[in-house]
Amino acid sequence: MILPKGEAVYDNLRTSFVDLNSFLQSLKEDDFDGYVQLSSWDHEGVLFLEAGEIVNAIEETQGTRRVGEDAVENIILMSKQKDGRINVHRLAPEMVTILASTSTEEAIYKNLSTEFTSLDKLVEKLSKEKHSGYIDIVLTGDKGKGVVFLQEGEILEVAMSGAGNKTMYGKEILSKVIDDAQKIGASFNVYRAGLLERGAERTEIAQTRDLQGAIEVIQEVMDIIEGLVDGLTTQKGSFREGFKRAQVEKSEDYPFLDPFVAEFEYENGEIKFWGKVPLEEFLRGIKDCIDLTLEKAPLKITKDELHTRINFTLRSTIEKYSGRIEDLGLKSSMPEIFGP
Repeated sequence: MILPKGEAVYDNLRTSFVDLNSFLQSLKEDDFDGYVQLSSWDHEGVLFLEAGEIVNAIEETQGTRRVGEDAVENIILMSKQKDGRINVHRLAPEMVTILASTSTEEAIYKNLSTEFTSLDKLVEKLSKEKHSGYIDIVLTGDKGKGVVFLQEGEILEVAMSGAGNKTMYGKEILSKVIDDAQKIGASFNVYRAGLLERGAERTEIAQTRDLQGAIEVIQEVMDIIEGLVDGLTTQKGSFREGFKRAQVEKSEDYPFLDPFVAEFEYENGEIKFWGKVPLEEFLRGIKDCIDLTLEKAPLKITKDELHTRINFTLRSTIEKYSGRIEDLGLKSSMPEIFGP
C-alpha cells in the first residue's frame, strides 16, 4: 500500500504507549487532514481523516482487504496489540478526498500492460479527460510499485518503491517511473475518485469509531464496579453472574444482549461486541443491565452507600476519559456513573 508522503507529523509511535481512540480525539480537535497508518508484521491499516473525522479506511492483513466501517472497527481493535507502529501524515484536503473516495471504487481500467499501453500516453489521456484519482503501477517481476495521483487532470503526487522497499516521492520522478515501466515492463490499474458525500456510509463509519471509543471506557468502568461489588458481596463472581442474568432479562428490549445471539460478551474485564446497533441503544442496554445487577446484588451495604463508593472509585477513570465522556454524551446516558 503506497501512500503519498505529505508532512510526517508522527513517526513510529508504539501502540503499547498510544491509546488510538484518545489520539484520534486529539486529531479531531485539531481539524486534522491526512491519514493515520497502523502497521505490524502481518497487518496494515490506514484511517483517512478529513477535518478530524474518519471518512474511510483500508485494512490489509494476510492477503485479505477490508474497507469502510469494518476496516475502522478492526484497525481500532488491532491498535490494542503491543507490537504495532503508528505513523501520521498530514495531506492537502483534496488528496484525502482522492484517497478516501477511491478506496471503495472498482478500477475503471484493469490490468493494462506496457505490452499494449504506454504509461506516458495513459497519463496524457487522463490529463486531457480531467481525471481525478490515481494510476496503480506494478513493475514486472516484483521489481517495484508506483502510484500517480491526479486531480482534475493535474499531477498531485508520484510515489515509487523499488525492490528494497525504499520509496521515492515527488512529481519530478514521473519521468523515471515512465522509463522504468517501459524498460522493465509493467501493468496498470486506473481508479477514479468518487464523491465523498455518501452520508449514510460516513455516518456508519463515525458511529463505528464512537462505539469502539465508548466500549473502551465502559469496559474499564465495569471492571472497576465488578471488583468493588465482588468485594462487598457474600459470593465471589456475583457481579458477572448477576450481569448475565440481567442480559437475559433485558434481551427483549435489547436483542444484542441476548446470550444466545452471542453478539455481546463481558468476561475478565473485557467487552467483546460483534453486533451493529446505534451507540445510544448500546449505552441504554448496558446501563439498564448494570442498574439491574446492582439492584439485585447481595450487598453488605445499602444501595446509596454502594453508589457513593462507585463514584469515588471511578474518579480517576472519569478524569482520564473526560474528553471522550463529554463528546460521546456518556454523562447524559449514564448520569449515575459519570455524573449529571
